[in-house]
Amino acid sequence: MSTRIAIHGADGRLGRLVRDQAGDGYCGAVTAASPVPQCDVVIDVTSAEGLAQLLPRLEGQALLVGTTGDLPIAALERYADRAPVALVPNFSAGVPLLLSLIQQAVAAMPDEWSVEIVEAHHDQKVDAPSGTAKRMQRAVAEAGGPTDPATHAVRLGDTIGEHTIWLAGPGERLELKHVATRREVFAIGALRWASWLIKQPAGLYRP
Repeated sequence: MSTRIAIHGADGRLGRLVRDQAGDGYCGAVTAASPVPQCDVVIDVTSAEGLAQLLPRLEGQALLVGTTGDLPIAALERYADRAPVALVPNFSAGVPLLLSLIQQAVAAMPDEWSVEIVEAHHDQKVDAPSGTAKRMQRAVAEAGGPTDPATHAVRLGDTIGEHTIWLAGPGERLELKHVATRREVFAIGALRWASWLIKQPAGLYRP
């Protein structure tokens, strides 16, 4: 049986794509005017404010958060005491690979090298730096690099999403980059994360 999914933000750009990919697994939209549909997992792709309004309405469903920005972490932690919750700022398959490569490279780079992150998105994206860039910052710190590497945000045209990290020393540099070329990869990834999350015990997951 497929994972039963409800979407908070089903009419948004990403929400529509997730809805289409879910097919028969889609149980309905979570709106302010109706109860949360019966489902295995709620996927939130709205805003930090929308997420804060959603949490009191949930009744133990798994919660997959693709929203980025100033999230209501304390409220999420409280809800995670009784349900699995995952904060995944980028649903693509490639970004976890990028994070792994970042940690390997930062751990091995010479001490005198520096690290900077550049991310680019469409000109309608509100938060900057992106949630993925912040996750890259954490990967750098966890590998023993600077705890707050310089990070630059570009908002340009219809750019889907590009994340690059530069590791540079005298006379040379290394670039690791992820580029999304189709928005559908995020919807496919959301379903993959949802299937994983419903098998987890209650708790807050920040992969």
